[in-house]
Amino acid sequence: MRYTYKFLMFIGLFLPVLGVAQTGELANDLKEHVRILASPEFEGRGLGTDGIEMARTYIEAQFEEAGLEQIGDSYFHDFKIRIGLAWVPGRNIVGKIPGSDPELRDEVIVIGAHYDHLGYAVRDGQKVIYHGADDNASGTATLMELAHYFSANRENLGRTIVFVAFDAEESGLWGARWFLRDSLVAHDQIRTMFSLDMVGMYEEYGGLDLKGMGTLAGGVDMAKSLAETRGINLKNTGAQIERRTDTWPFGSIGVPAIHAFTGLVSPYHQPEDTYDLLDYEGMAEIKWFLADLVAEMSTAEDLEPSDRFLASTRREDGRVVEIRRPFFEYGISLHNGSGFHRHRNEFFRARSSYNFAGGLFAQFNLSNRFTLQPEVLYDYNGSKWEEGSFRRHSVTVPLNVQFNFAQIENEFRAFLFAGGYYRYNFGGKVAGESIDYDAGFEDTEFGINFGIGVEIIRLHLGWTMRRGMTDLNQDGGSLGSIRDVNSLFTVGVTF
Repeated sequence: MRYTYKFLMFIGLFLPVLGVAQTGELANDLKEHVRILASPEFEGRGLGTDGIEMARTYIEAQFEEAGLEQIGDSYFHDFKIRIGLAWVPGRNIVGKIPGSDPELRDEVIVIGAHYDHLGYAVRDGQKVIYHGADDNASGTATLMELAHYFSANRENLGRTIVFVAFDAEESGLWGARWFLRDSLVAHDQIRTMFSLDMVGMYEEYGGLDLKGMGTLAGGVDMAKSLAETRGINLKNTGAQIERRTDTWPFGSIGVPAIHAFTGLVSPYHQPEDTYDLLDYEGMAEIKWFLADLVAEMSTAEDLEPSDRFLASTRREDGRVVEIRRPFFEYGISLHNGSGFHRHRNEFFRARSSYNFAGGLFAQFNLSNRFTLQPEVLYDYNGSKWEEGSFRRHSVTVPLNVQFNFAQIENEFRAFLFAGGYYRYNFGGKVAGESIDYDAGFEDTEFGINFGIGVEIIRLHLGWTMRRGMTDLNQDGGSLGSIRDVNSLFTVGVTF
């Protein structure tokens, strides 16, 4: 009994040391993968470059070394995409590990990471390489190490795991789209999907996002339990599908899809995104956590979409055809343009001056056709006067109804809008003198807005005409009725 106790003490002391050693070795392996994929020789892994061919060869060799089975005659899944007038070849690299449970092995978990990046640009005769270490050599390296791990531990897998290094993500998620269009795996067999996209900055970001974990019934509780065991800080585990990575095509057909992500704290889409900046110890911890999570998911009795996710989808003949827009969204917007004052009694308009506004907006998606959008803006507005410039500091609160007249899934919409606004003026100058809101000018204003806009994924672009319906000067005064008019170009982003 005494020797058994000593042995257990030895094991208890030794296992943490072994875990640290394993993490350190894995961190070195991950670093080497990223160093190679983000090296200058790989030319930023842009479409059509020799560098992306080198990346494909490297990933294929890793899949083969891991012992992944091919789907079809090779690990390659070829497709073409149109960029401008040219058809550009793309190539996904795909392998699988069959599940060991006879009742579950026909069900599939897809683990993906895009390996393409932005390539390079030529500036002043010099080649400037966008190395893409965090985006997304980090995810590709983690994908390959998960393939090695599960190949060596196949008995842990009940369901089949399909590993995909996606191409052409930066060009519009085309690798993931073509993977589904060509049905390399039957859609009804896919139970869930992971996109490992930018996982190299765990410590700097302060945790790991698993955005979309809430699309899987019981997924959040499962992930949080395993994260607590591993000491992983989980941040976003919501039920919205991320649109800007390869989760989106899967989510759009009703597959629960999860984005593993450590934020935009690296030099995103910049040449400075190099391998030496990444947190490889953090990447190793993420890999171990994901290995635990996927293993548990592979043997779970059921993997089903959550009720919340199902409620966000629209179905036809039992098939998901669309993810509805969330009822509530919010973001920031900037408005740049010009403004002038309209002298109504004299049928005269003053000269224009630069106007600016910026602030927050909310969106209430009432239906596929109608969206209600309130905003709260700091507004710097004015006009040219004969005596000099008229400039006001204001808080403007527009409220518009948007009519969506053209839509493509949830990725694009074009809309007309109209509504009203309230403006409170709290400062400014006219001809170098402070504006007197007690005796000369109104501190409040009401008016109408109208315009046109588009939303592309999360980016908003539009044009707004804003016309005052109340006078800016008190009781008309000696100047008669003067009203404000603004014409503004809008850029916004939904969070």
